[in-house]
Amino acid sequence: MICNYLAFEGIDGSGKSSLIKGLSEVLSNQQVENKIVREPGGTKVGEGVRELLLSHDYEVDALTEALLFCSQRSQLVSEVIKPEINKGTKILSDRSAYSSVAYQGVGRGLGYETIYQLNDIAVNSFWPEKVVLLDIDPKISLSRQKIADRIGSDKVDFFNNVREGYLRLAEQFDNNFLIINAEEDLKQNLQRICTWLKVDNSK
Repeated sequence: MICNYLAFEGIDGSGKSSLIKGLSEVLSNQQVENKIVREPGGTKVGEGVRELLLSHDYEVDALTEALLFCSQRSQLVSEVIKPEINKGTKILSDRSAYSSVAYQGVGRGLGYETIYQLNDIAVNSFWPEKVVLLDIDPKISLSRQKIADRIGSDKVDFFNNVREGYLRLAEQFDNNFLIINAEEDLKQNLQRICTWLKVDNSK
């Protein structure tokens, strides 16, 4: 694989988890050490913050939401991601700092550049090297969700804005982003990702 830190991004219900699992299996079959992490979460601190962020029991305003995401992300990078990469492990991340730029920066209206800079501080400029963006019509993605968390329960207009935020990121960082049509076949999309990352998926 041509990078050590790969993130999967996309709006809720886009199918990130299935592709991450599929790529992890391919890498393991190739004897490539890899670790799946998720945001929010991935550490004891992060899992506690995850409960605050996603539970319907709490009302969280936009700026608080952004800062909570930053706090758990900083912990995940320092406690898990950097040490694992230093050991030679490939990181497959279900979301990353790019999520906050799209969700809180654009979706919540806090500002694209503002949230980018805030997250750059949180991760000490340690961003994913490559990003797979699963692009999908929000109406379709939301219909896939059986049980939605607090953020996933938002309205279609919010997710349309988040989608636009992601596409803006993909345009700005076009050398690092692969846009995948999340409505297409899972196996075909996995093969596209493997080809892009120069991973042998022939077995």
